[in-house]
Amino acid sequence: MTKNEIRQLMIAKRSALSAQEAARRSADLVEKFVRDYRFIVADMVALYEPINNEVDLRALYNSGKRFALPKVVGPHMHFIELTPETKLVRSSFGILEPDDGLVVDDQIDLLLVPTLALDHKHYRIGFGKGYYDRFLAIHKPKMTLGVIYDFQLVDRFDHHKFDIPLDGVLIA
Repeated sequence: MTKNEIRQLMIAKRSALSAQEAARRSADLVEKFVRDYRFIVADMVALYEPINNEVDLRALYNSGKRFALPKVVGPHMHFIELTPETKLVRSSFGILEPDDGLVVDDQIDLLLVPTLALDHKHYRIGFGKGYYDRFLAIHKPKMTLGVIYDFQLVDRFDHHKFDIPLDGVLIA
């Protein structure tokens, strides 16, 4: 299958999850992940605001870590540290992102990446805009993990020269 065929299949499968099932799987993953060494040792954790039944990791906000969310600026993406004053606004893609704040691109210990599909070599398929690959080509978080449901793990797909593999995976 092509990347686009896999993308469409995974969007359909994810959309077929009930809200209750998505919430249960997300909560189970968060409960396990707060005890994971990779999370415990991280100071700055970058994650995402979930859309369209993505795995929801926002319960991690209660863990006392520092967090950052992505903000798209032209062809690039930057991570903005969340503070109590951070105002989230809806982007042109329909995703909540910080309106303003401190850019922490080079301070990220753990980057949790929303992913439509991930292969066994940790290459990911996203929505095809390339924001995460461009970010990872410039910035080097200490650890990058794709966040998926179990059905989003695929055997293989063709990689492009600009695709950057992640360090691992979290499976809900």
